[in-house]
Amino acid sequence: RADMVVDCTVEGLLHAPELPTIMKGVDGHMPRLLMVSNEHPEILERTVPDPALEGVVRAAMKKLRGAQQMHVTSAAGTDLRVNLKHGDKQAVVGGVWGFCPKPGMVSHWPAGLALAFPAAGSVNGTLVMAPGDVNLTFKSYLRDTIRLTIENDSVVAIEGQGVDVDMMRGYWKAWEDAEGHRAAYAVSHVGFGLNPAARWDAMAFYDKRDCNGTELRAFAGNFLYSTGANEVAGRHTLGHFDLPMRGCTIRLDDTVVVDAGQVVSAALA
Repeated sequence: RADMVVDCTVEGLLHAPELPTIMKGVDGHMPRLLMVSNEHPEILERTVPDPALEGVVRAAMKKLRGAQQMHVTSAAGTDLRVNLKHGDKQAVVGGVWGFCPKPGMVSHWPAGLALAFPAAGSVNGTLVMAPGDVNLTFKSYLRDTIRLTIENDSVVAIEGQGVDVDMMRGYWKAWEDAEGHRAAYAVSHVGFGLNPAARWDAMAFYDKRDCNGTELRAFAGNFLYSTGANEVAGRHTLGHFDLPMRGCTIRLDDTVVVDAGQVVSAALA
């Protein structure tokens, strides 16, 4: 019956089985739920939700809903296509700006990103992660180049040399062995960051246990590629990678919304 729920758990309730029950409420009375990410206080202070961010995220969500395809390229070699409308199905679009203006809403802080959960069979191409891109599951900046080939949503080849490549390959294989299927290799969601207060380099200043890395999902201009559970595509797994990438160009149909890692504000006006 609460009007407002503030989630201060370590991992957050976003993927918890209790969340639907909480948000259903009682007798049609729905709460608002704000997840405060398990971050160092300096990070939360620096990324205090800005009311101006709501309009930017909503505009990005509108662009995503109206587009047929997302095309992501980069100088490193990324060339990835995501069909946001695939046959009679379309991606489910979401976004967060750090506060909940209406009952029934869920948001988190830090915030500032728009994303889409593609339907099954929607994602194909090449994803090249360059040094300085981020593996948030490991809370680390890459030192090596990793080339991922994606066919029919799933990573089918992991190419490159070095410890970063070996660890990523090993982590995926561990989930494949434990679960008996390859859902952990498949796309969960794709999107882009919009928060100018979030910093790409922030994780370098903290021990891993002192921050959760949520702001790196949201730093302005990043392309966020994530693998793992995707209910829209009917896939379920506990294995998950969040991979924020720098320097990408993101096109929604013919409109460039991120140009070489820089948000194109005019495209989201």
